[in-house]
Amino acid sequence: MLSRFSSYAEVSPSGKGIHIIGQCDITKLPVHFDDRRKRLVLDSKYYQKCSDIELELYIGDITNRYGTFTGNTINSLPIADCTQAVLTTLDKEMRKKPKAKYSAKRDGDRAVFDIVCDLRKQKNGDKFIRLYDKGDFSEYGSQSEADAVLCALIAFRTGADPDAIDEVFRSSALYRSKWERDDYRENTINAGISACNGVFHRSKMEHPDFIKFNEQTGEPYVSVPLLAKYVREHLQYILVRDNGKQGLLKYVYEGGCYRLYADNMLLGIIKKYIADYDEELVKMSKVNEVLLHITTDLTYVSQDSLNADEDIINFQNGILRITATDTELIPHSADILSTIQLTCEWSDEDIDTPVFDSYMDTLTNGDEMVKQLLMEFIGVCISNVKGWRMKKALFLVGQGDTGKSQLKSLVERLLGRGNFIGIDLKEIESRFGTGAVYGTRLAGSSDMSFLSVDELKTFKKMTGGDSLFAEFKGQQAFEFTFNGLLWFCMNRLPKFGGDDGKWVYDRIMVVDCPNVIPKEQQDKQLLEKMYAERRGIVKKAVKALQTVIANGYRFTEPDSIAEARRDYQSANSTVISFYEECMCPWENGKIVRHCTTGRIYKVYQAWCRENNHGYARTAKEFREQLAGYLGGTFADVTTRQKGNTYYKDFTITEETKELYAKEYGYEETEFLAG
Repeated sequence: MLSRFSSYAEVSPSGKGIHIIGQCDITKLPVHFDDRRKRLVLDSKYYQKCSDIELELYIGDITNRYGTFTGNTINSLPIADCTQAVLTTLDKEMRKKPKAKYSAKRDGDRAVFDIVCDLRKQKNGDKFIRLYDKGDFSEYGSQSEADAVLCALIAFRTGADPDAIDEVFRSSALYRSKWERDDYRENTINAGISACNGVFHRSKMEHPDFIKFNEQTGEPYVSVPLLAKYVREHLQYILVRDNGKQGLLKYVYEGGCYRLYADNMLLGIIKKYIADYDEELVKMSKVNEVLLHITTDLTYVSQDSLNADEDIINFQNGILRITATDTELIPHSADILSTIQLTCEWSDEDIDTPVFDSYMDTLTNGDEMVKQLLMEFIGVCISNVKGWRMKKALFLVGQGDTGKSQLKSLVERLLGRGNFIGIDLKEIESRFGTGAVYGTRLAGSSDMSFLSVDELKTFKKMTGGDSLFAEFKGQQAFEFTFNGLLWFCMNRLPKFGGDDGKWVYDRIMVVDCPNVIPKEQQDKQLLEKMYAERRGIVKKAVKALQTVIANGYRFTEPDSIAEARRDYQSANSTVISFYEECMCPWENGKIVRHCTTGRIYKVYQAWCRENNHGYARTAKEFREQLAGYLGGTFADVTTRQKGNTYYKDFTITEETKELYAKEYGYEETEFLAG
């Protein structure tokens, strides 16, 4: 009671009880004006004093009792409004008949004549006629007993409505002057209601609009359409679907951000709306039906509408609007369809980040240009800028214990769970790889094993902003555009085949991480320490992002990145590796007749058997890739002489000729014009 009323309380004069003093709005209580007493009285269904539980409840203006004060306080609370607490106590503790609940019918909408007609027609209509029409109580021990039986019959049709029962009874043959006694009339009506097992109606208590009451029994029930309407009005959510092939995604607005909700999570919210009123009214069939109502509203937004504003970053303390030169923090708004909120607050102040700075020095070997590139990449990662605008992926390469994965892990912590995924290149290229990256801001691996991939087909689409075909197991496939970024950490660069032209390598930024940290110098709390500096780190990343925006959405790539890219292309391509290792210019510019492009290709195939597990490019692929590397087409870099085709400027080395003499054959000394 002390918790329910939350008002001033003190020990009673006897020292054995508690007095709680409070205020209430009497207009909200179940009271009516008694003409005989010329004052307000409490509805007769309630006790003011319930001896069974030693509880008394007295309300000013409806009682002639007076109060005494001891000053022996139990708490120091002020006298508070306890209207709701009084209503709850009347309902739960002070009802004269716990099973009796009040009817919803208080407006006199059913005429006495209609009620009587219905009662005469029902199965026990003969009994009603004997009592009501004839006043025959010979079957009962007394007329008072007959009065109670008639009240029970009437209550069956009226519900637990004393006024309606009284009105019908007064027109019966059993009516007599004794009925005018308040105590007799009230007790007899209550006995009749109790005999019908009626329910106490709670319409006097506050209840949500979706709670309705049965007109016959007074039982409360949940209206599914009205509860669905209540959810729409009280829950901020969006339904995301691009087309009929795609499953429906549900997002609920919480703390300045829309968060993805599973069906069970939404069902839990709907269930709570009912349970907050009465847990016994919760039926999962109705809860599921409400979910079906709201998810078939056809008020969908597209996936592209989420995080569509590229000029903002969602922080815990507001939305940061960014241009190439300025930043402005504005309040959160449900109108901004943001699903990614960084796990930190924005600060306009420049905050020192000594641990992070030291880490970056070690990771980049002190290269300021590489540091700038990494900060630019981080800045784009934490923003809404479409990743495909830059058409770049980041590859951090180095031996174990260089700390390269710590930087990626830091960014993942900033993005928060659900906004990144650990996945390697081979998994991305698999059937369900595109489905796995759907809706993420950052995808990649923090420790990618050395692997070979047939072709970087999906990789090119993801970094290029092309449409991706995706599917989840057991669901319909759909298309989407990946707007995030790809970041991989590895000890060795992966091998890949298929289309491996320069345009593919141009999408890869290889950053070498050369410094191995000795075991005794490794800080096991490094990530936590850097995360503690996140406000300062994010400020630096946003500044770097502004540089990217000012550069027309281009990263600032140092010369070392371009050099590493060329080295990677050479190492990954068997054609280029063969060229670098096994080919050389013609001696004195003279073409040897035996060294045709066809023989060179045969030597290349043999070289691949020894150096690439036998996998070699087709003759056409070999010609086109080598020509592209040399800066032209096959026609540009070759010449036709005496029915054969030769490379204008290159042959194979003498060492290679000897090593693969079987494939190369016997070389004549005849020379052709250079």
